[in-house]
Amino acid sequence: MINLMQTHYPRGANWLYRWRYRLMVLCTIAVLALSSGISAAQAQSAYPAWQDTYVNDYGDVLTPEDEASVRSRLEQFRSETGVHAVLLTVNSIADYSTGDSTIESFATNLFNTWGIGDATRNDGILVLVAPGDRKVRIEIGAGYDSQGDRTAQIIIDDTMLPFFRDGEMAAGTVAGVDAVTQYFAPDASAPPPSSYATETSIFGGPWWWRLVALFMFPLAVVGGIVRTIFGWWNRQRSRQCPTCQVEMRRLSESEDDRYLEAGERREESLKSVDYDVWLCPSCGYHTTLSYNSLFSRHKKCAKCSHKTLLESRRTLVSPTYSSTGTAEITQDCKHCGHHNVYTRTIPRKTRSSSSSGGGSSSGGGASGSW
Repeated sequence: MINLMQTHYPRGANWLYRWRYRLMVLCTIAVLALSSGISAAQAQSAYPAWQDTYVNDYGDVLTPEDEASVRSRLEQFRSETGVHAVLLTVNSIADYSTGDSTIESFATNLFNTWGIGDATRNDGILVLVAPGDRKVRIEIGAGYDSQGDRTAQIIIDDTMLPFFRDGEMAAGTVAGVDAVTQYFAPDASAPPPSSYATETSIFGGPWWWRLVALFMFPLAVVGGIVRTIFGWWNRQRSRQCPTCQVEMRRLSESEDDRYLEAGERREESLKSVDYDVWLCPSCGYHTTLSYNSLFSRHKKCAKCSHKTLLESRRTLVSPTYSSTGTAEITQDCKHCGHHNVYTRTIPRKTRSSSSSGGGSSSGGGASGSW
């Protein structure tokens, strides 16, 4: 520490020289302090910038159609519930010089930097996906209790991770956002039990309950495998004709087209629904069974009732910090040609800095890896 009053000056220096010397030292100290403050501020701003109110896909996980769908879903969720949820994807948290060594600290600090959610209720939600780290995090505001942590963990374990482990990053991310908007709505019922919920309740219980769980867990695993095998077997198993009791034959994809309606053939071509046609070689009786695809973006058309409808979104008026915007939603059926266009209000933009009155997180939520 420099003591300006005890500094040794050149022999014969007058009082004016001494005070100019002290002023020079003070200026040097001020410059050093200012530069260290700038360095700290730069470290804090190393988090990804908040470019969009709802979707910031820096990890290039989503297709343009997926991004539009997620943004529309989150807009609707906020409009109906007042809860602000944000999706952020990054390749890796190591791409940002934040000093965070875990996805948990990265998510908490970024949440508070962006100020997600209402400042009074602290009910914001951040869905963070980092494919390069093979990690996902749902960070929730400080206004949620432990049930919010459990809900976030169930969504990750049961909805997102199965997709991620199969390499379906976009599908898992979209499904996770949908689950967040479903189970974090203020009037939503609790999500169904998951392996995570069972595990936490088991290991927090008495010894006899843990002993029971020791036998229940492998049974649950075996049960899941059995259900999967049974579903496959049920589709493959032979069937008898209800008219003449002769064993029926399942037709190939090319053969079954003659027994399908035009809309059903269109669903198969779009891979939104798969149909099996079973034919009796004796009397000609046939039956058709349908199996919906879990990964299709097509919806059921209100006019023809086939799963052949696609939605697209186009921004007409961009929102600002003082006014809402307008989006044009276009629906097109790939079968009957049904065309519908309507507009939807886009909420006003919100400031990304926590100093603007945004919500905060105390580290609640859940994480997962694959």
